[in-house]
Amino acid sequence: MFVGDQPDLLDLWVFREDSIYAVGKDGIPRHFDGKVWSAVHTENANPLMGIWAANENFIFAVGIGGVVLKFNGKVWEQLDTGNYDSLNSAFGFSEDSFFIFGVGGRMLYWGGSAWEYREPKTIHDLFCMWGEDLDCLHAVGGEGVYRVYDGKEFDRRDELTSEEISLYGIWGSRKDNIFIVGSHGTILRYDGEEWKPMESGTEEYLLSVWGASEDSIFAVGDNGVILHFDGNRWSPMESGTEKYLTKVRGLNANSVYVVGDDGCVLHYDGKSWNDMSLQN
Repeated sequence: MFVGDQPDLLDLWVFREDSIYAVGKDGIPRHFDGKVWSAVHTENANPLMGIWAANENFIFAVGIGGVVLKFNGKVWEQLDTGNYDSLNSAFGFSEDSFFIFGVGGRMLYWGGSAWEYREPKTIHDLFCMWGEDLDCLHAVGGEGVYRVYDGKEFDRRDELTSEEISLYGIWGSRKDNIFIVGSHGTILRYDGEEWKPMESGTEEYLLSVWGASEDSIFAVGDNGVILHFDGNRWSPMESGTEKYLTKVRGLNANSVYVVGDDGCVLHYDGKSWNDMSLQN
């Protein structure tokens, strides 16, 4: 299932510094209470690839084989959505408005009463979504896939890169300030009119991007790479690890979290990255 003493972690959700959830390849949700990580065993054994939450009593984890786990604040339960294609992640706005998506362009939407299929007009894997509202959502994926949702359907747009570049992460501070990261050090920025490439200073695969503000944005990826954007340029940060870093999320510029291979969890306190990884 995984290599190393601890499972590879693939996503996390941060509510507070004493309430963080993480999921990974062993299929076991974990919770950090400010002191220790606790594992919550469920009937699921499939790897969990992504996590999204409307609040602490409404958390969804998705993964291989179309598995969907829902946490109601007390227990995790497995749901049957009718889809068995593997899922990479989830994104939404409320308990009654969110998407789950993944391999082969699989896309489902929960509108409060039933799971509905949404056609993303691609057969390539979808990795991440971002938007301020349901009427303008951006989705990215493998082989340069980029789609925009207008509240009713996904529209094909001019591909932003060649098919040799996969796009893994997207985040924005507003509709006219959006960032995409991908393979071979790719970073793109949208100014409301067009996407433009940015100089990242690395050829490593960048897998996730998240920002605390317009002048404090973080990107993470292969071989322990962490980049920081200060509003003007991207600069490398000392991560203290060479592990594969899969996801970055945080609370503010002085409280940022990263997860990765072999149970790696890092916390940035505004000055340096500190290790708070899973322990045996």
